[in-house]
Amino acid sequence: MNSEFIKIFIDADAFIAFNNLSDALHKKAVDTLKQLSKGKFRYYTSLNVLMEAVTIVSQKVGKKQAVLLLRELRSGNYAIINPSQREVLLTEDLFKSIKSKNVSYSDCLSFIFMKANNIDWVFSFDIHFKKQGFKRLSLDGFPGKA
Repeated sequence: MNSEFIKIFIDADAFIAFNNLSDALHKKAVDTLKQLSKGKFRYYTSLNVLMEAVTIVSQKVGKKQAVLLLRELRSGNYAIINPSQREVLLTEDLFKSIKSKNVSYSDCLSFIFMKANNIDWVFSFDIHFKKQGFKRLSLDGFPGKA
């Protein structure tokens, strides 16, 4: 493995689980973030993920924790991707093409962002990322580890 950073896209469910002590995936999220802190990774997320995660944390945990999450997301530790018109159109095409009613529009936008930015790894508990060909830290291990 070279000395460059490995790109990791972080999905809303990971932010939500980490910030919600009563979430069934909280411990897994904390453990995964501890592992991430040991490597050379560059973190990416998107405006749609930010909006979803902050809203759900506010509703499930409280406004104070949501504001803390927002502050963290805006800290400069994450590249926050905003959609271009082209990416929105590609998202709509992808959303229409996927048969499952359980794949959200927001997930489709994340898939498009990841493909456009050559991001192979995602921190998400959502099986739909794996079905789109991405590797999930939560189940597929970590980049650079055998």
